[in-house]
Amino acid sequence: MCCFQGAPRLAVEVRSEGDKRADCFAAATEVVSDVDLVGEDTVCMYTAVSPTVPGVFRRGQSADAAPAVPGWSMPVDDLFE
Repeated sequence: MCCFQGAPRLAVEVRSEGDKRADCFAAATEVVSDVDLVGEDTVCMYTAVSPTVPGVFRRGQSADAAPAVPGWSMPVDDLFE
């Protein structure tokens, strides 16, 4: 068995000090999700096409990971207490 080679299509980062998005996009990741568990209860989805302007998903909405994972979505409420 061999290890996966290359960048993941989707990377999920829980907000922390230091932004890793640039590293992910430099490695050819298509979508980077930034989850804010403390402040705004939001999920921001950045794409390689628009790495600085995210799609923002809030409570009551479903976040998607297009174009990296077509058809996948998750209710934002499922991430927060």
